[in-house]
Amino acid sequence: MSVKYSVRFEESDTFVSACDLEGFFVGRYSDDDFGALLDAENARVTFRLVRPTLDAPIETLRGDIEVLVLDTEGRPMGRYVLWAAKLVAGDTPEYLVVTARTGLAPHAEARRLWDRFRVSRPQRGEWCTLQVGAREAWLEVAGLRYAESPSKGDHSVPPREFVMEGDEIKDVASFFCAIGEAFRGPGGYMGCSFTELDESLEGYLQGAPVRLIWRNISVARSSLSGVVDIAGGSISKFDLLLSILSQNNVEVIPGRS
Repeated sequence: MSVKYSVRFEESDTFVSACDLEGFFVGRYSDDDFGALLDAENARVTFRLVRPTLDAPIETLRGDIEVLVLDTEGRPMGRYVLWAAKLVAGDTPEYLVVTARTGLAPHAEARRLWDRFRVSRPQRGEWCTLQVGAREAWLEVAGLRYAESPSKGDHSVPPREFVMEGDEIKDVASFFCAIGEAFRGPGGYMGCSFTELDESLEGYLQGAPVRLIWRNISVARSSLSGVVDIAGGSISKFDLLLSILSQNNVEVIPGRS
């Protein structure tokens, strides 16, 4: 079994590699949970490193960690940050057990996506195959892949026109999957929250006016009709997204599939 993960203990810069993780991808959060989850105390997760390899005494491995997801060449595809970790021996030599604090537990569907992207790059529209309620996992993986990408700091001039498929925009997470793909290609990422979308558009477009052809926009108009409270009053999620796009010089043009 090849090495798929590596745990980096930040204080000592020590790495523990593992062929697999058990009990790490357990999150079931949805987009609508974010506010409540972030206001809650940090969760604790306990997971097992399968067939680990380490070069330091277990008792010295404590503190904040990064769980690196590795590609087939052993390069990081993404990393999860956890705090106050403790590493102990498992019930057999095949395992080490890690307990740590985390903000949001890694999504249960993310494990399958990481395994999938070790094989080949994301395909256009692939996020649509996930059920509503699981598309947050796509955003989790897309965001971590983007953070690890060497092209993250690329400031090349964006195209003047983008096309976004709207058939599957059935909740807020679906919108972020769709707009990430529209602006940055399959598996692309433009944020997973209203604030992050605003920041991503500002950084990517640098104020340049662009057109967004939004196909089947009526699907989102219906599915994102729920109201949120912002400074100045209440607004539907759909209208809030339109406002953020407009403020960043994105002209939305309804289009047909």
